[in-house]
Amino acid sequence: MIRPPRFRLLAAACFAAFVFIGSAEALAQAPPLSESIVVGAWTFRPSLEARIRGEYRRDAFQYDRTAIYETDAVLADGFNSNVPVRVPDEVRTAAATDVWSISERIRLGLAVDRGPVTAVLKLQDARVLGGSVYSELSPASVAPPGPGFAPYEAYIDVHARSGRPMFLRVGRQAVKWGDGRLIGSNDFTATGRSLDAARAGIELGDFDVEAMAALLGFPYYAPNPEDADAIAGNTSVSGTQLYGLDIKAHFLPLLHVELMGLARISRPPPKQLLTPSDTYVIDGRIYGDYRGFHYSLEGAYQLGQVASFGANRSIEAPAFAGRLEWETALPWHLTFGAQGAYASGDDGTGSPDKPITRFDPILPDETANHSKMSLYAWSNLIEAGADIIAKPSEEVSLGAGYRFVGLANSKGRWVTAALTTVGSDPTNEHFILGHELDAVIRVTPWDPITFQGGYGLFLLGDGGKNILKASGRDAEMQHWGYLQAVVRAP
Repeated sequence: MIRPPRFRLLAAACFAAFVFIGSAEALAQAPPLSESIVVGAWTFRPSLEARIRGEYRRDAFQYDRTAIYETDAVLADGFNSNVPVRVPDEVRTAAATDVWSISERIRLGLAVDRGPVTAVLKLQDARVLGGSVYSELSPASVAPPGPGFAPYEAYIDVHARSGRPMFLRVGRQAVKWGDGRLIGSNDFTATGRSLDAARAGIELGDFDVEAMAALLGFPYYAPNPEDADAIAGNTSVSGTQLYGLDIKAHFLPLLHVELMGLARISRPPPKQLLTPSDTYVIDGRIYGDYRGFHYSLEGAYQLGQVASFGANRSIEAPAFAGRLEWETALPWHLTFGAQGAYASGDDGTGSPDKPITRFDPILPDETANHSKMSLYAWSNLIEAGADIIAKPSEEVSLGAGYRFVGLANSKGRWVTAALTTVGSDPTNEHFILGHELDAVIRVTPWDPITFQGGYGLFLLGDGGKNILKASGRDAEMQHWGYLQAVVRAP
């Protein structure tokens, strides 16, 4: 029997629709493309990260250099080392008010694997595209200009993945130990942080052992200014090195133990944030994570000696910190957190026979553990706070937090998260620096793209107000806000 033409057309249409739907399903179920490119025995893994941020601060007192100190080094010593240097009125600058910047950071990387060897090169371009000038003695905007175009990471890694895992990594690399309170990558800042270092690690059963040697200040040769050609009288300076040993023990999901030892050897350094010293830190941390509950408790003790007038002074400075988090089964995956911290301070009036008690956090992550506004560090600190995080969907995260901030020594220096000095008041009797409120929203509409915005309010306490007034400044609060977009591939 011959079918009418319309039935032939209908059958052809159904067959075409079936083929189209089947093809679409096959495409939808196709595996994702590989993130690496294999050429013979070589594997190439490219990466890209681009970030642009707009930032604004109102009453940005931490950038105003009206109060000038001989050095911003945390361990700077000398009689009345907390008292600002007296400078002529014409040198003093107006207090910072509205401070803003627009900055970009692009990282282009390539990792190449060949057997047990990996080579990594990650180039970074970090620049301020625009901003407000707030001081003749300070950087020109909220975000520092950074190095412009420079390698962010460039290292060779030799490793063994089978048998007993171990590695040896030499070159410029980002490093984070523990919670980043002493050694952090500082990635939220304009440029991030990487170290010129050699690291070696090995896994021994339930123990992970890692050693590190990093160069913080380059050695240099200072000729005799009276006779540059003469060998006698010339000075060779060894610069600044950081040595570390990190041991982790994994016993239970809720019981991991980490022991860390750091030694920073600094000779007349070229950096404003360092002072000649032999600084040693012994740090212990216990932490765990199980079924949505996470905790970390850390204690550190600092010792050594620092160059001073007449004789070197010893260092004796303790610090403690703790963090608890609990992700509940409530709607929006509500997560509650609480934290506290203490770090000893020093009033700067001690004599050579008394130790310095101002704790130096070495190379901390500026925003991960303390102030989202970068207003205080793990030095001369009393901190207590709580926060809450909500995830209405997989793409959206909301957070809010509160921090109480005080001084362990009311007459000591107020140090920012960047380890620069806001100021001090030798007559200050009030220890409350202030109260910080933070809020942040994070939206990821598509895996490679993340939008983030935040707001912070710091309400100054009597101690903070006294410090600013002693430096010729006056403020009641500071507002801070930022918006940023990040694109990553893969």
